[in-house]
Amino acid sequence: MTPYDIIIIGSGPGGYVAALYASRFKRRVCVIEKADLGGTCLNRGCIPTKTMLHSASMLSKIKGAGEYGIEVSGVTVNFPVIAARKDLVVTRLRAGIETLFRANKIELLRGEAKLIRPDAVIVNGEEYGAKNIIIATGSRPMALPGIPFDEKKVYSSDGILNLKDIPKSIVIVGGGAIGCEFASLFNSLGSKVTIVELLDRLLPTQSREASKKLETLFKKRGIAVYTSTALESVERSIEAEKKLICVGRAPNIEGIGLEDLGIDIKDGRIAVDDNLRTSVQNIYAIGDCVAGPSLAHKASYDGMVACDNIIGDRRSVDYSNVPNCIWTDPEIASIGLNEEEARSKHPDLRIAKFPYLASGKAYIMGGGEGFIKIMGDPDGKIFGVEIFGLEACDLIGEASLAKSAEVNIKDWARVIHGHPTLSEIFQEAAHIFNGTAIHSL
Repeated sequence: MTPYDIIIIGSGPGGYVAALYASRFKRRVCVIEKADLGGTCLNRGCIPTKTMLHSASMLSKIKGAGEYGIEVSGVTVNFPVIAARKDLVVTRLRAGIETLFRANKIELLRGEAKLIRPDAVIVNGEEYGAKNIIIATGSRPMALPGIPFDEKKVYSSDGILNLKDIPKSIVIVGGGAIGCEFASLFNSLGSKVTIVELLDRLLPTQSREASKKLETLFKKRGIAVYTSTALESVERSIEAEKKLICVGRAPNIEGIGLEDLGIDIKDGRIAVDDNLRTSVQNIYAIGDCVAGPSLAHKASYDGMVACDNIIGDRRSVDYSNVPNCIWTDPEIASIGLNEEEARSKHPDLRIAKFPYLASGKAYIMGGGEGFIKIMGDPDGKIFGVEIFGLEACDLIGEASLAKSAEVNIKDWARVIHGHPTLSEIFQEAAHIFNGTAIHSL
C-alpha cells in the first residue's frame, strides 16, 4: 500500500486542525481516533462547558433584567433542556468536522493506534505506513491520590458534564480555570458551591489582583472559597452532594508504542524540539501530550507548526503569545506576562490600567466591574495584557494581534476604535500608558 504523507494519532483540536491544514497542501492524510471525533475540547471540554455557561449567563441576565426596565417573573431552570442543548451543539460541531474530512479526502480510522516503526502504525490489527506521523493524543483529568473518580459522587471535569440534575451542593477541588468556571456555572444555576484550593489564591496563572477580585466577587455571590487549604482539612466540616476534582490533566501517552521506538519522555510528556519533532526524526508530537499550556488553541497552533515543518516551511514554536481565556462571570483573559512576572523580569516596567466603570459601553451593558492592564517598557514594547470584565475572552484577540505583531503601545493609542464599544478600553489604556489619558484621571 502506498503510504500516507501524514498519519495523525488523535482528532482533538490539535489533530483535526493539523489534518485539515495539511490537506490544503495536497498531502494525503489519515487520522486515527479511538473515541469521538473532536477530542476533549469538543466532546468533554471547551464546547460543552461554554455551552452550559452561556445558558447560565442568560439566566443571570434575565434575573437582572429589572434594572433595564424589563420585568420578568416565574423564571425556572430546565436543566435537562440545558444538557440537551449542550449535546446538540457538540453533535452538530462534530458532524461539521466529519463533513470537512470528507470534503478534503482525509481518511478517518476508528481504533487504537500503536507505533510499530518510525514510519508505521498498527490499528485494529492492520498496518498503515506514513512518511511522517503526528502524535496528538491529548490529555485526561487527574484524580487525587486515594480519591478515584466514580462519576457518581466524585466527578472529573469529564463526568460532571453528564449530570442529569443540578446538585444542591458541590465542593470543587482546584481553583484553576476549570474549577472556577464550574463554580461560576453551578452558582448561577443555584447550587451551594465551595472551592478548595491548595495554593494561596485562585487562578495562579493570572495576576494577584485578578485572583483577589474574582475571589471577592465569588464570596459576594455566596461561593465559599478556601485557599491554602487541602481537601482533608475541610472534608469533616463541609457536607456536599457532589465533589468535582479539577487538579490538572495528565497526558495520554501510555500504550502507543513510545518506549518501543525509543521516543524520549521529559517531565511526563513527550519531549520535542522547537519544531515539535520527537527524538525520532519523522515523528512529531503536539498539544497536551507535549510541554506548554494545555489549551485547545495552543494544540491547534502546534498542529499547524508541525505540518509546516513536515512540508518544509521551517517554524519554531513560541508560546509567549498564547492567550489565556477563563469563562467565569466576569470573564478573565490575558496574554504574555502577568503583573508579578513582568515586575520580576523588568525593573523598568510601566503599567497602564483602565477601569471598565469608565467605559461607556460597559456602563450601558451594566458591566462596570473590571479593568484592563497593559504592561510594557518605557519605549512601548508590550510585555503583557490582562482583561477582567465583560467579553474579555473575545477582546483578548486584539491584544494577541498587537503583541504578536509587535505593535508599539504608543502607536496602539492612535488606532481608532468604534464608539461606543468595549474595544475602546485598549485605546484608553494605551493613552494612559503614554501619559495622554482621555477618560480617566
